[in-house]
Amino acid sequence: MFAIDNIAAVINVYGNALPVAFLIAITFAIFGIFVVLKRMVFIGVTLSEVAACGVAFALIYDLPPFVGAALFCLLVVAILAYPYELSKLPRDTVLGTIFIFASGMGILLVASSGFGLEKVKGILYGNLLFASTNDVLTICAVMIPALLMLLIFFRPVLYSFLDRESALTLGINVWRYELLFFVFLGLTVAAASRIAGVMLVFCYLVVPAATALLLSRNMVPGILLACFFAVLTTILGIMTSYQADLPPNQLIAVISCCLLVIAMVYRKCRSTHSLLTSASLSTTIFLLLVFYLAGLQPQSVAETVTSATSVMQPQSEAAIAPDDWAAITADLEKSMTSDPVNTLKKAIEALKANPPPFFCETIVDLIKQKTGKVFDWDGNLPADSDKNSKALKQLESEFHL
Repeated sequence: MFAIDNIAAVINVYGNALPVAFLIAITFAIFGIFVVLKRMVFIGVTLSEVAACGVAFALIYDLPPFVGAALFCLLVVAILAYPYELSKLPRDTVLGTIFIFASGMGILLVASSGFGLEKVKGILYGNLLFASTNDVLTICAVMIPALLMLLIFFRPVLYSFLDRESALTLGINVWRYELLFFVFLGLTVAAASRIAGVMLVFCYLVVPAATALLLSRNMVPGILLACFFAVLTTILGIMTSYQADLPPNQLIAVISCCLLVIAMVYRKCRSTHSLLTSASLSTTIFLLLVFYLAGLQPQSVAETVTSATSVMQPQSEAAIAPDDWAAITADLEKSMTSDPVNTLKKAIEALKANPPPFFCETIVDLIKQKTGKVFDWDGNLPADSDKNSKALKQLESEFHL
């Protein structure tokens, strides 16, 4: 199982990001129940792609990412508010067209800006653990009111989504509650898009809700199960990401799909076998998955660090052990505000040691945030490559390091 030391290290290194990750998971899991019941699953990936396009637009015109994403998402929500059931054009067709346009336009915007492939990957995939203070405030300011809205208007929203005709008969203004729901859905997607990325937002909106609805036919237990699965996959994904040095967003998505498959196995077995047999088989498969994840280790991290430190012996007397990278990045994050000059020097020395990709990305992102400058670092290249050496020299020259 996951080592207790690793759990403590994850809390220490990513303590500020963890509550936000859980808030995102729970919010989208609850919204996802309604999206799945409404049979509008495609709206999740469409809004995610539109939000990514809005983030790219905001970066080009030097706007806050949330502003660009929110404007684009609210525009799409306004387009979808039209009563397409009165026309011959299905709403899914409109969603598909918007998705294709946003996908292409997002790439074109980034390509024409000169940001490069790494920025495209950052916009599309994000990283749940790279939440800045502004990200935390924005997500809380949007998602907490969104959850309160669903709590206050739970019954009319539920009636509007489950049985539109009966809701109209009861005098419920269906159009108003659907619009309210999709406005808040658009805002939540916009708030989370920069750090969660297109894929994880879509995953949270669909997979935990689908898993819960396979196991429960009642609404409230289904919502609670969806939240449980979303939080569980987030915990497993973050722990495995830290231990094996793998991208957290992609891990969470894959683990979520694995839990959906386990739920499908349980549902299939339940139709022909007893409850005890079905539960035992599903639990066994889940435990095998957890043991597999707990056994994952980073590939060739030790060799990378050893070779890097051997090259750096004239510059650094002590080698950096693989287990020290979490402590190094945490120390850099803590000291950047109080002692930025010396911390920048330490960050540069850390980059010269070729840290594992996950920690390298953390250090580079920290340098960019604190300096406010373009730092053209390529994590796929070694520190002594021409491109990365030039980036380090420019940074050292500009800040007289």
